[in-house]
Amino acid sequence: MLNRLAQFARDALPLESCALLLGEEKHCNSNVFDSVLLRNYDESKFSFSIHPSDLFFGYQQAKKSGLEVVGIFHSHPSLPLPSEKDKKFMQLNPIVWLTYSTWSNEYSAFLYSDRLMQVQISQIKD
Repeated sequence: MLNRLAQFARDALPLESCALLLGEEKHCNSNVFDSVLLRNYDESKFSFSIHPSDLFFGYQQAKKSGLEVVGIFHSHPSLPLPSEKDKKFMQLNPIVWLTYSTWSNEYSAFLYSDRLMQVQISQIKD
C-alpha cells in the first residue's frame, strides 16, 4: 500500500496528491486495506483539497467494500509534517492523516485529538 501511495504522489508531481484510506478501526488502531486515489482540487504544489463529489465517491467506495474511511493521505514537496492548513483541517477531520514527502521519501502520520499527536504507522496491508 505504501509503495502504491508513494508512486501516486510521484506521478502527481509537481502537485500534491491526495487519497482516502479505507479500512477498519480496531482497539484504537486503524488498519488500512485499500485507498481511493483522488484529484487534488486545488491543483497546487503546496496544498490540496478534495471536491465534495469526489469525497462522496470515496465514502461510497468504502461502503461498497464494507470498510470505512480511516485516514486521509496526501503528499508534500518538503518534510512530511503537517502544514498550518493541515492542522486546521485535522481538527475538523479527526482521523489519521498520513503524509508522504516526495522530497525525502518519508512518511509520517498524525491525529488531532485535543492536540496534535504523531502516530506510528504499524499496519498498512495490500
